Amino acid sequence: MREPITANVLGLKILSMPPPSSGGVSMTLILNILAQYAIPTGLTGSLGTHRLIEALKHAFAVRMNLGDPDFVNVSQVVADMLSPKFAQELKKAIHDNMTFGPKYYGGRWNQIDDHGTSHVSIVDTNRNPVAITNTVNAFFGSKILSPSTGIVLNNEMDDFSMPSNNSSKDTPPPAPSNFVRPGKRPLSSMTPTIILKDEKLKTMVGASGGANIIAGTTQVFLNHFALGMDQLSSVMAPRVYHQSPYMEEMRN
Repeated sequence: MREPITANVLGLKILSMPPPSSGGVSMTLILNILAQYAIPTGLTGSLGTHRLIEALKHAFAVRMNLGDPDFVNVSQVVADMLSPKFAQELKKAIHDNMTFGPKYYGGRWNQIDDHGTSHVSIVDTNRNPVAITNTVNAFFGSKILSPSTGIVLNNEMDDFSMPSNNSSKDTPPPAPSNFVRPGKRPLSSMTPTIILKDEKLKTMVGASGGANIIAGTTQVFLNHFALGMDQLSSVMAPRVYHQSPYMEEMRN
């Protein structure tokens, strides 16, 4: 059992998954950066999309300093990612009329290419919420079916950073905080999140899609709470993804 991370953004209380998931702290950092712009006008149109992508670049650069807290001291990284003051410093580095090369965003380590997942959000008749993100990683995990249980075994080892991964002038080295150790859990992007208003349940959010979970969950949150979309429209709206340093993608 671990205590959830908590943060207050746009007048709402966020409860989300702590490390070794990078999702909750990454989403909080992105939201704290974007909350400094005028809401909603500062997050709309092409300029709003540009600001979102820049915030994603900064957050993904920081996230690879995370790892399993039972093996790596990530307390300062977590504190920074939850800090509005840290977000203010990153917001100052965002320029509305330009972008920069990968090194500008401070990313020291190569990103992991995690996969898959499923998510479900449930509320019972007493308004008790459960947000669950579950995964075997890639399609059918390790592709091994346990003969005794019938359970498909995962291949989550793939989510560790591998020391053997070669770096180059264009590719950062793998992240030591996410190296394999006996009993250690790999870094993930899971972002199961419960959102409260005045300590009462407002909604829940989460997603599937590996590393795209963080950007997708954040944009659904922003669509609903910053841009005023209804819940279905918030989920169905087009999204952009950027997993620093190079990948940028838009999905409708």
